[in-house]
Amino acid sequence: MRAGVVTVRLWSRRGRTVRVADVPSWVRERPDVPERMVTLVYRVGVGLGRSPRGCARLCSRVLVRSAVLGAEPSTRDEQVWIDPGRRVRTRVVVVLRADLGARIDLAYLDSVVRDAIFLDEMALLPPRQRLALWMTTLGDGTVPDIVARTGWTTSQTTRLLRTALQSVTAHSPG
Repeated sequence: MRAGVVTVRLWSRRGRTVRVADVPSWVRERPDVPERMVTLVYRVGVGLGRSPRGCARLCSRVLVRSAVLGAEPSTRDEQVWIDPGRRVRTRVVVVLRADLGARIDLAYLDSVVRDAIFLDEMALLPPRQRLALWMTTLGDGTVPDIVARTGWTTSQTTRLLRTALQSVTAHSPG
């Protein structure tokens, strides 16, 4: 396998194997809650123009304050069908706003946080929806491009995109 090219096995009637170049790992796998929160805070730091070292300091400061690192979900959270990471994410966003709100314009901070939450919600989608949404929003693909690359029908692709967008927008703020 060439570097940078990932072979993704996608379900279809014909059982085709699709090669998709440069698919990030978060499109292929579902990360755990602490990893998602570190990624969320790091994306906010990058969106605010911080250096990698500044992003790492922001991650450690915010995640320790919101008690995400090392915290195991309670049994109550495991029994609820809602993703416990969304509750943790709410705490992290509150701490981020409190920590950065005095130094950064709140409208700009909210915009960066919304983008990071969008990407976090994408990580929670089923693999096919995640891939279709990633290819259209971040990969600048169109429905015919996705159909050509994956072998899905046009109606499958539009259904996957519609369902993915409904799911992401239902759980994203504003």
